[in-house]
Amino acid sequence: MHFRTLIKSILPQRFVKKIQNRNKSRRENWTDNLRMGNSVLLEAFGLNIVMPKPGKTYLKIGDDTMLECQVSFESGEGEVVIGDRVYIGQSKLICRTRIEFENDIFVAWGCYFYDHDSHSLDYRDRQKDLRQQVNDYRSGKYFIENKDWDCVNTKPIKICSNAWIGMHAIILKGVTIGEGAIVGAGSVVTRDVAPWTVVAGNPAKVVKSLPISTS
Repeated sequence: MHFRTLIKSILPQRFVKKIQNRNKSRRENWTDNLRMGNSVLLEAFGLNIVMPKPGKTYLKIGDDTMLECQVSFESGEGEVVIGDRVYIGQSKLICRTRIEFENDIFVAWGCYFYDHDSHSLDYRDRQKDLRQQVNDYRSGKYFIENKDWDCVNTKPIKICSNAWIGMHAIILKGVTIGEGAIVGAGSVVTRDVAPWTVVAGNPAKVVKSLPISTS
């Protein structure tokens, strides 16, 4: 028996209903910033926006897609676009600019897609980040509410159709994964991946070529 099914079978019905209502309410709150077709958001899915802009659509999802991932926008900027027939397991998408998935893509669990450096390469800017974080937290604000993003490098990520991303892979800013490409488990991808190739390692390198689809 699945763990969640087991829990529901032993909990009083009023608690089960309370949990279901909480999840429903959470999803209704997302509708302000999310647009999707007939896709499915699984129980582990989450959408977090630190400083949402009123009326802005941050996440766009196509049809027949299933998501278990956590999608995070650490400021009021960015956009994530996910196409049709995409499955993303319990992975994390951290967006400042744009992360795009085309169609017919598998992403395993434990992966990270990170379209920015998070901090400046200059240690003095990172010192400012540390001071700002603790000051914001102590004043009751979200700890990165006043983060200076102007000194942080950011570039879009694109995953092309028919790609497969193995578990615990890390896809960094500015990377395009070509059509039909496969990223091996545990890989760290810092550069574009050519279509119809298999890459693996840290940093990821081509280990195999795949037959090019003619359909």
